[in-house]
Amino acid sequence: MSGASLAVQNALVAALQADALLTDTVSGIYDSVPVAAALPYVTLGGDIASDASSKTGSGREHRVMISVWDDVPGVARVKALLARVEAVVPGIAGERDGHQFISALFLRNFVTRNPDGATQGVAEFRIRSQQIEGN
Repeated sequence: MSGASLAVQNALVAALQADALLTDTVSGIYDSVPVAAALPYVTLGGDIASDASSKTGSGREHRVMISVWDDVPGVARVKALLARVEAVVPGIAGERDGHQFISALFLRNFVTRNPDGATQGVAEFRIRSQQIEGN
């Protein structure tokens, strides 16, 4: 079930890109820190997947981090963008790439300023998925 993590990533990118309030503010949504992208932007960070199988099928629990990056002084805009991410992610549902999304729950967030002057906000989520039988 190694494709479960990629299915979650694809679902997250699609959900974030579908949110006009977010995409109207950021320059893009990426799976790594881009070299020349204009701030602010969103990146999908590391994730940890563990077994969450049940009697009804093979499943995974994913711990996913999503970062918001900005260079505007203060933390207000980063916190506003994090709030948007936190509003969008729990709404992922349905099927994608052979996996059914069971739940998506916000766990925590934090905001920090990096030595280069950029502000980073990170939101962590727990997403549960189940492989669709036959995939």
